Amino acid sequence: MKKTLSVILATIILVMSVFSVNAFAAETTKTEALLAKLNDSQEVAVTLGAGDIAIFGKDSDSKDIIYIKDDKAAYEYNAGFLSVRVVLDDDEIIAFFPAFPYIHVKLDTASIGSVDIWELIEKATDITMGILAYVDTYEETVDGKTYTVEEFNDRAQVTSKFYYEGDQLKILKVEDKQYKSVQYTYFDNIEFSVDDSIFELPLISFDFTPILKGIFMMLITA
Repeated sequence: MKKTLSVILATIILVMSVFSVNAFAAETTKTEALLAKLNDSQEVAVTLGAGDIAIFGKDSDSKDIIYIKDDKAAYEYNAGFLSVRVVLDDDEIIAFFPAFPYIHVKLDTASIGSVDIWELIEKATDITMGILAYVDTYEETVDGKTYTVEEFNDRAQVTSKFYYEGDQLKILKVEDKQYKSVQYTYFDNIEFSVDDSIFELPLISFDFTPILKGIFMMLITA
């Protein structure tokens, strides 16, 4: 299960790294405003584009969704009718199919211990806060759509560009000149309200851990 929880935690760190910027801009940037809103709300749902997946010979658009609220966290891999949700519930991590919530799998957390999600976020913010320096804000057209771009760098080899549609962050482009690499992260949606039902476990469900654990792990770590 280490890999399963790491999906949630790594994504938290990724999200916070995206939102953590140095306040060198003359005015508050959209990215700084996004971070402030996150800290005020104490809850967030981030939907990331995960690319196409072939199901029965047809391509289906898949999503990675991360939910955080107070001390609760959940991760969902959604590809239409094929969807699996992982809920961090106290000392247990439960995986189940939302469309068929009558069976579930328990994933081992013995080697992980308790996790303070917001403490982790705070530490991630502190670490990355001094890395990015504001460069400029301008417009750029990608695939026929015009975005507001906020550009930052690490005062060295890495340039980070945040593409906004209105106030919604849609694309993060990170270019490392030293290693000649470019990485993209696509944001479908960022919301600051999470329904408690996301973290609810099935009321009537059978433990199929010995039978289905391998299938759930394959989907979650794909």
